[in-house]
Amino acid sequence: MTEPIDLLDVLRAGLPRTGGPPRHVVIVGAGIAGLTAGMLLKEAGHRVTILEARNRLGGRIYTYRGFAGRMYGEFGAMRFPRQHRLGQHLIHERFKLPTQPFGMDDQDTFVYLHGKAVRRSEFGGASFEVPLPPAERGKAPGEILREAMAPLIALAAQPGGWNEIIERYDRYSLIGYLNERGVSEAALWLLGPLFNIEGRFHFSLVEWFAHWHDDVFGDLEYIEAGSDTLPQAFTPILMSDTRLGAEVQAIEQRTDDVVVHYRDAVGTPGSVTADECVLTVPFILLRHMEISGLDVEKWFTIRNVYYGRAHKIFMQFSRRWWVDDYAITHGVTVTDLAIRNVVYTPAGQDPSIDKGVLIASYAWEQDSMAYSMLDESQRIAQALQDLAKIHPEAAETFEFGVSYDWALDRHGGGIGPLFRPLEMTSRFYDDITRPVHRVWFANDACDRLARRWIEGAIASAITNAYAIHAGMRNALPAITEPKPA
Repeated sequence: MTEPIDLLDVLRAGLPRTGGPPRHVVIVGAGIAGLTAGMLLKEAGHRVTILEARNRLGGRIYTYRGFAGRMYGEFGAMRFPRQHRLGQHLIHERFKLPTQPFGMDDQDTFVYLHGKAVRRSEFGGASFEVPLPPAERGKAPGEILREAMAPLIALAAQPGGWNEIIERYDRYSLIGYLNERGVSEAALWLLGPLFNIEGRFHFSLVEWFAHWHDDVFGDLEYIEAGSDTLPQAFTPILMSDTRLGAEVQAIEQRTDDVVVHYRDAVGTPGSVTADECVLTVPFILLRHMEISGLDVEKWFTIRNVYYGRAHKIFMQFSRRWWVDDYAITHGVTVTDLAIRNVVYTPAGQDPSIDKGVLIASYAWEQDSMAYSMLDESQRIAQALQDLAKIHPEAAETFEFGVSYDWALDRHGGGIGPLFRPLEMTSRFYDDITRPVHRVWFANDACDRLARRWIEGAIASAITNAYAIHAGMRNALPAITEPKPA
């Protein structure tokens, strides 16, 4: 058993000089996990081959650049928490990419429920006619939620409290816990859209609580030139080792090596023989691959890691009326309409022109499914109709829209992994992360806290690269990455 490693130290300094013999490592996927693992292994002297099915680097970091001027829209990762140390290192220390704040709280945005719009600055518990029971009446929605979470908040303040929270509360879904704590149905009707939790109701309480308690949305930033400049920054290091348009079909494990079979964009087969293979693509995509040597438990986990649905609908307007007419510069308007969340994105604007872009609809899970069955023109038309109920100026200044549904992305398989009850404490999570013979697993599903963020993908990439470099077999090193107290 090796000494625990500090992930940030490894990312900063590189893999240690003392390691096993140089290996040839095939990495499947050129998202942030694949790129990070490839960089670490190559700089430590190993031979790296990256196979990427898309025609670009980045995976779910995907910047759309079809708007006027220098405007852009982030279909995928668009904001990065400053508390995520690994992502911050790559953005600021390693690649020195300029950033700006991505504020989520602007009191000039709206709460729109049951046909009525109220500015956040004027919003209160009595803003809408919600039939709350006497015990909840007069309380702000945030107070109702905090009171329900009081037992977990108290545990989080204790030494070792995070592990205790997992042990005690992993069996709960969010809505199951709220019901047990006596939160009324009327309060749920209010809390759901306000805190964007309706799409999370039936998923893990603990995973949601960790994000909420840690205030992961409290201090965010965006990369000025677009999120895709982060994966592009790896180009000088790894592009010569990367084959784009190579969709992996099968992985054959043998006694002394592993053979990765792929097809290019026109169906021509190819293969790479190596010492190790690191799979960084979403688990749901592995169901379309033939992978030899995996045990029953590993396949069970591969089949059952859940990937959430989400979409974004961007719209370009002839002027930035949200700034001119409403003094909104950032933040989110929440609604009970089909569009659910309107994001006044500070990222992607071009101050040299009058035109502007915003996210007219950002929705998850069943809210996103309401748009999946619509074609592009229907999505745009219905989202614009909803947006105009809050902002009539939208209809007058609309120029065009574009949408992206991650559930329909054949290489993404969804917006990211979500835990369900009983998946954080059982052997299920261990089966997610453990390697099998010469096949290793590194992506944003392989982390308890930073799932769906690049932080989780980077953490798993470092852990796997370290294990391969150290000559570990079927095991991963312990880490000292801090967890919530």
